[in-house]
Amino acid sequence: MRLRKYLLNNQAVVTLVLINLVVYILLNAFPGLSGVFLLDPDLSMVMEKPWTVVTVFFSHEIHIHVLLNMLLVLVFGTQLVRETHAKVIYFIYILCGLIGSWTILGYTSFVEYTGGPIAGASAASFGIVAAYAAIRPDTVILRSKSKYWLIALFIVNAVLTIQNPSVSVGGPAHAAGIVLGFIIGRLLLRKLKPLKNAGQSSPDDKSMQEDRRETVSK
Repeated sequence: MRLRKYLLNNQAVVTLVLINLVVYILLNAFPGLSGVFLLDPDLSMVMEKPWTVVTVFFSHEIHIHVLLNMLLVLVFGTQLVRETHAKVIYFIYILCGLIGSWTILGYTSFVEYTGGPIAGASAASFGIVAAYAAIRPDTVILRSKSKYWLIALFIVNAVLTIQNPSVSVGGPAHAAGIVLGFIIGRLLLRKLKPLKNAGQSSPDDKSMQEDRRETVSK
Protein backbone atom coordinates (compact mmCIF):
# COMPACT_ATOMS: atom_id res chain seq x y z
CA MET A 1 0.00 0.00 0.00
CA ARG A 2 2.77 2.45 0.86
CA LEU A 3 4.59 1.77 -2.41
CA ARG A 4 1.38 2.23 -4.38
CA LYS A 5 0.65 5.49 -2.56
CA TYR A 6 4.19 6.73 -3.23
CA LEU A 7 3.95 5.89 -6.93
CA LEU A 8 0.60 7.66 -7.25
CA ASN A 9 1.81 10.77 -5.46
CA ASN A 10 5.18 10.95 -7.23
CA GLN A 11 4.47 9.99 -10.82
CA ALA A 12 6.67 12.78 -12.23
CA VAL A 13 9.70 11.71 -10.20
CA VAL A 14 9.22 8.03 -11.02
CA THR A 15 8.73 8.83 -14.72
CA LEU A 16 11.98 10.80 -14.94
CA VAL A 17 13.93 8.09 -13.12
CA LEU A 18 12.49 5.31 -15.29
CA ILE A 19 13.24 7.16 -18.54
CA ASN A 20 16.85 7.68 -17.47
CA LEU A 21 17.25 4.05 -16.45
CA VAL A 22 15.72 2.75 -19.67
CA VAL A 23 17.98 4.98 -21.80
CA TYR A 24 20.99 3.91 -19.72
CA ILE A 25 20.20 0.24 -20.36
CA LEU A 26 19.69 0.86 -24.07
CA LEU A 27 22.97 2.76 -24.42
CA ASN A 28 24.90 -0.04 -22.75
CA ALA A 29 23.10 -2.77 -24.67
CA PHE A 30 23.38 -0.98 -28.02
CA PRO A 31 26.46 1.33 -28.02
CA GLY A 32 25.57 2.55 -31.49
CA LEU A 33 22.72 4.55 -29.97
CA SER A 34 25.25 6.94 -28.42
CA GLY A 35 25.22 8.93 -31.65
CA VAL A 36 21.47 9.33 -31.31
CA PHE A 37 21.21 10.33 -27.63
CA LEU A 38 24.49 11.95 -26.59
CA LEU A 39 25.44 15.59 -27.19
CA ASP A 40 28.37 16.21 -29.50
CA PRO A 41 29.42 19.80 -28.70
CA ASP A 42 30.61 20.37 -32.24
CA LEU A 43 28.14 22.96 -33.54
CA SER A 44 27.89 21.29 -36.93
CA MET A 45 26.81 18.06 -35.22
CA VAL A 46 24.31 19.94 -33.07
CA MET A 47 22.78 21.46 -36.20
CA GLU A 48 22.57 17.97 -37.68
CA LYS A 49 21.10 16.43 -34.49
CA PRO A 50 19.35 19.26 -32.61
CA TRP A 51 17.34 16.84 -30.44
CA THR A 52 20.52 15.81 -28.63
CA VAL A 53 20.35 19.10 -26.72
CA VAL A 54 17.41 17.44 -24.91
CA THR A 55 18.23 13.73 -25.02
CA VAL A 56 21.62 14.33 -23.41
CA PHE A 57 20.05 14.99 -20.01
CA PHE A 58 18.23 11.67 -20.14
CA SER A 59 21.39 9.75 -21.03
CA HIS A 60 24.15 8.09 -19.01
CA GLU A 61 26.86 5.59 -19.89
CA ILE A 62 28.44 4.95 -16.47
CA HIS A 63 26.45 3.28 -13.70
CA ILE A 64 27.73 5.50 -10.86
CA HIS A 65 26.76 8.56 -12.90
CA VAL A 66 23.16 7.51 -13.43
CA LEU A 67 22.81 6.23 -9.85
CA LEU A 68 23.98 9.49 -8.28
CA ASN A 69 21.85 11.68 -10.52
CA MET A 70 18.74 9.56 -10.10
CA LEU A 71 19.25 9.39 -6.34
CA LEU A 72 19.16 13.20 -6.26
CA VAL A 73 16.04 13.29 -8.43
CA LEU A 74 14.37 10.61 -6.32
CA VAL A 75 15.17 12.11 -2.91
CA PHE A 76 14.89 15.84 -3.58
CA GLY A 77 12.28 15.49 -6.31
CA THR A 78 9.98 13.62 -3.92
CA GLN A 79 10.34 16.40 -1.37
CA LEU A 80 9.77 19.08 -4.01
CA VAL A 81 6.56 17.42 -5.21
CA ARG A 82 5.19 17.61 -1.67
CA GLU A 83 5.83 21.34 -1.63
CA THR A 84 4.58 22.05 -5.17
CA HIS A 85 3.21 19.63 -7.78
CA ALA A 86 4.29 17.29 -10.57
CA LYS A 87 4.47 19.91 -13.32
CA VAL A 88 7.10 21.80 -11.34
CA ILE A 89 9.42 18.77 -11.40
CA TYR A 90 9.17 18.44 -15.18
CA PHE A 91 9.59 22.19 -15.62
CA ILE A 92 12.74 22.43 -13.50
CA TYR A 93 14.29 19.24 -14.85
CA ILE A 94 13.86 20.24 -18.49
CA LEU A 95 14.74 23.91 -18.08
CA CYS A 96 17.88 23.21 -16.03
CA GLY A 97 18.82 20.43 -18.44
CA LEU A 98 18.54 22.82 -21.37
CA ILE A 99 20.60 25.54 -19.70
CA GLY A 100 23.18 22.84 -19.02
CA SER A 101 23.28 21.84 -22.68
CA TRP A 102 23.64 25.41 -23.88
CA THR A 103 26.36 26.07 -21.32
CA ILE A 104 28.29 23.02 -22.51
CA LEU A 105 28.12 24.24 -26.11
CA GLY A 106 29.51 27.62 -25.13
CA TYR A 107 32.16 26.34 -22.73
CA THR A 108 33.53 23.58 -24.97
CA SER A 109 34.08 26.07 -27.79
CA PHE A 110 35.86 28.38 -25.34
CA VAL A 111 38.30 25.71 -24.05
CA GLU A 112 38.64 24.06 -27.47
CA TYR A 113 37.28 20.74 -26.24
CA THR A 114 38.43 17.76 -28.31
CA GLY A 115 36.77 14.94 -26.39
CA GLY A 116 33.84 12.83 -27.46
CA PRO A 117 30.06 13.17 -27.07
CA ILE A 118 28.76 14.13 -23.64
CA ALA A 119 26.13 12.42 -21.49
CA GLY A 120 24.50 13.13 -18.16
CA ALA A 121 21.60 14.71 -16.31
CA SER A 122 23.63 16.45 -13.62
CA ALA A 123 22.54 19.98 -14.55
CA ALA A 124 18.90 18.87 -14.38
CA SER A 125 19.22 16.88 -11.15
CA PHE A 126 21.32 19.57 -9.46
CA GLY A 127 18.64 22.08 -10.47
CA ILE A 128 16.03 20.07 -8.58
CA VAL A 129 18.25 20.02 -5.48
CA ALA A 130 18.78 23.78 -5.75
CA ALA A 131 15.08 24.53 -6.17
CA TYR A 132 14.19 22.55 -3.08
CA ALA A 133 17.01 24.07 -1.05
CA ALA A 134 15.76 27.51 -2.04
CA ILE A 135 12.35 26.95 -0.47
CA ARG A 136 13.31 24.54 2.34
CA PRO A 137 16.97 25.32 3.20
CA ASP A 138 16.83 23.94 6.74
CA THR A 139 14.95 20.70 6.07
CA VAL A 140 17.12 17.73 7.03
CA ILE A 141 17.59 15.17 4.25
CA LEU A 142 19.90 12.20 4.68
CA ARG A 143 21.20 13.63 7.97
CA SER A 144 22.08 17.05 6.59
CA LYS A 145 20.20 20.23 5.81
CA SER A 146 19.26 20.67 2.17
CA LYS A 147 21.24 23.93 1.92
CA TYR A 148 24.40 22.09 2.95
CA TRP A 149 23.83 19.46 0.27
CA LEU A 150 23.52 22.24 -2.28
CA ILE A 151 26.67 23.99 -1.07
CA ALA A 152 28.58 20.69 -1.16
CA LEU A 153 27.46 19.97 -4.73
CA PHE A 154 28.52 23.44 -5.85
CA ILE A 155 31.93 23.33 -4.16
CA VAL A 156 32.84 19.82 -5.34
CA ASN A 157 31.73 20.70 -8.85
CA ALA A 158 33.80 23.91 -8.83
CA VAL A 159 36.93 22.15 -7.53
CA LEU A 160 36.74 19.42 -10.18
CA THR A 161 36.24 21.99 -12.92
CA ILE A 162 39.14 24.18 -11.79
CA GLN A 163 41.47 21.18 -11.53
CA ASN A 164 40.64 19.90 -15.03
CA PRO A 165 38.97 22.73 -17.01
CA SER A 166 39.39 21.01 -20.36
CA VAL A 167 38.24 17.61 -19.07
CA SER A 168 35.43 18.41 -16.63
CA VAL A 169 33.48 20.29 -19.29
CA GLY A 170 30.23 19.46 -17.53
CA GLY A 171 31.23 21.58 -14.54
CA PRO A 172 29.96 24.94 -15.82
CA ALA A 173 26.78 23.22 -17.01
CA HIS A 174 26.21 21.77 -13.54
CA ALA A 175 26.77 25.19 -12.00
CA ALA A 176 24.30 26.74 -14.44
CA GLY A 177 21.71 24.14 -13.47
CA ILE A 178 22.27 24.92 -9.79
CA VAL A 179 21.96 28.69 -10.28
CA LEU A 180 18.84 28.43 -12.44
CA GLY A 181 17.19 25.93 -10.08
CA PHE A 182 17.88 28.19 -7.11
CA ILE A 183 16.50 31.24 -8.91
CA ILE A 184 13.32 29.34 -9.82
CA GLY A 185 12.94 28.25 -6.22
CA ARG A 186 13.45 31.74 -4.78
CA LEU A 187 11.45 33.74 -7.31
CA LEU A 188 8.66 31.34 -8.31
CA LEU A 189 8.24 28.41 -5.94
CA ARG A 190 8.34 30.43 -2.72
CA LYS A 191 5.31 32.28 -4.04
CA LEU A 192 3.63 29.15 -5.37
CA LYS A 193 3.87 27.14 -2.14
CA PRO A 194 1.64 29.36 0.05
CA LEU A 195 -1.00 29.34 -2.69
CA LYS A 196 -0.95 25.57 -2.78
CA ASN A 197 -1.17 25.22 0.97
CA ALA A 198 -4.00 27.72 1.14
CA GLY A 199 -6.09 26.26 -1.63
CA GLN A 200 -5.27 22.57 -1.75
CA SER A 201 -5.11 19.66 0.61
CA SER A 202 -2.62 16.83 0.36
CA PRO A 203 -3.85 13.20 0.21
CA ASP A 204 -2.86 12.77 3.84
CA ASP A 205 -4.78 15.88 4.87
CA LYS A 206 -7.88 14.65 3.05
CA SER A 207 -7.70 11.25 4.71
CA MET A 208 -7.34 12.92 8.12
CA GLN A 209 -10.36 15.09 7.43
CA GLU A 210 -12.41 12.04 6.44
CA ASP A 211 -11.37 10.24 9.62
CA ARG A 212 -12.48 13.23 11.67
CA ARG A 213 -15.85 13.31 9.94
CA GLU A 214 -16.35 9.62 10.61
CA THR A 215 -15.49 10.12 14.26
CA VAL A 216 -17.98 13.00 14.57
CA SER A 217 -20.74 11.03 12.87
CA LYS A 218 -20.23 8.12 15.21
